[in-house]
Amino acid sequence: MPIWIMYCEGISLPKQRDFLEEITKLQKILDIGLKQSKANKKERTPEKEKSLHEVLMEGFREEQEQRRLEELEEEND
Repeated sequence: MPIWIMYCEGISLPKQRDFLEEITKLQKILDIGLKQSKANKKERTPEKEKSLHEVLMEGFREEQEQRRLEELEEEND
């Protein structure tokens, strides 16, 4: 017996002819629970702050772009 069935308290295994139908219903319930659990975790978890390296690299790229624009202006004058 799969372990996930043992955790479904109060739900007995169906007769063989209804087995697939019942298992499909149980799987849908478990899928909904998993989806809701992930959504709740996402709400609780704050967004990751940028590391020092990421912040410094952003500044470096901005400075490079600014220098490139200044060089283009000098060439056009």
